[in-house]
Amino acid sequence: MFRNGAALLLGTLVLLLSAAAPAQEPRKEFRRGTVVVTPQVGGGNAHNIGGFREFSDVSFVNVAVRVSVLPFEPLGTGPLGGALELGLEPFFQYYTGEQATAEGRKVAARYHFLAAGTLVPYVEGLAGVAATSLNVPEMDSNHAFFLEGGLGLSYFLKDGVALTVGYRFQHLERGSRRPEHGHQLEHGRGRRLFLFPL
Repeated sequence: MFRNGAALLLGTLVLLLSAAAPAQEPRKEFRRGTVVVTPQVGGGNAHNIGGFREFSDVSFVNVAVRVSVLPFEPLGTGPLGGALELGLEPFFQYYTGEQATAEGRKVAARYHFLAAGTLVPYVEGLAGVAATSLNVPEMDSNHAFFLEGGLGLSYFLKDGVALTVGYRFQHLERGSRRPEHGHQLEHGRGRRLFLFPL
């Protein structure tokens, strides 16, 4: 249910903003050496994608601040031309029904597609570790590993400042040797992107 709603919201935003977006050359915003600071908030819930008999219906909210850099000049031209962003994302995640938390760090890679002016779609991948107090059958360890993939859209309000909405799929594994299937979580995110050319 959340997946369909997030896809519909993102598609609607793309259509509305693409019709109203003034032309701008985003390549100047994504020059090599630019530092990107991204405060973000999000929330979501678990999904039993594998159809497992044992399943905990977990919901959460989270906050994070990503600090990253653009290590290269924008790559290529046309619809696939874009910029690579690499960074670290410390985060805090609160599980609402379980009264539990996870706090840790992720390494992040995001690719921004620069062909659409002030609208900048992206795809991203993240991996990280966290300490957690979440104690459900799928996750009964004090440590967890996070793998995430996502997509989203940034809208530039002015030079160096963008609002971003996105969707992430999060796989959470406990830090133990016991066999298990982990936890799959989906979440939407809202961010404000600040770019600081150096």
